[in-house]
Amino acid sequence: LFVTVFFGANDASLPGDRAQNQHVPIDEYEGNLRKMVQSIGERFQADKPAVVLITPPPLAKKKWDGWCMENYGDLSPRTNEASKMYGDRVKSVAKELGCPVVDSFSLLGGNDTDESYGKHLEDGLHLNGSGNKLIFEGLLDVLKRDFPELAPMDDGDDKHGKKGIALHGALWKDLC
Repeated sequence: LFVTVFFGANDASLPGDRAQNQHVPIDEYEGNLRKMVQSIGERFQADKPAVVLITPPPLAKKKWDGWCMENYGDLSPRTNEASKMYGDRVKSVAKELGCPVVDSFSLLGGNDTDESYGKHLEDGLHLNGSGNKLIFEGLLDVLKRDFPELAPMDDGDDKHGKKGIALHGALWKDLC
């Protein structure tokens, strides 16, 4: 059993986003994340699930602003810098609580150009198919590295391996 915690893209909206009221101050966000991980540990104490934290993805501002104007006639103010700062808090909590991290910001190329990582975002904020695939591959890498007993059995030659979760059908990589 493992649990992923992937939130923050909406929390990282800027404080002026009163129309959507999604902004969560960064210290509160960090505290909420910590409480979530601790709550998972308490709730599923007998199973001791692995908890994997996932950072918020980058924000392609031009694409997001265009989408908001086209669909709502108003902006929902966000920045890529804020997404990165919230992701840094995820990494900090992960280190403190001993959880591995899937760094979606880095996986999608958040330090590159808006256009570069924007190709993995449907509307500038939400993942599209290629963005989801990158996060999925990042999650598999973390499982294989930190929790091999929870990764799919696969020896790399399209055969079932000796460690991990047995598959009864197509391999995960064939389903994506």
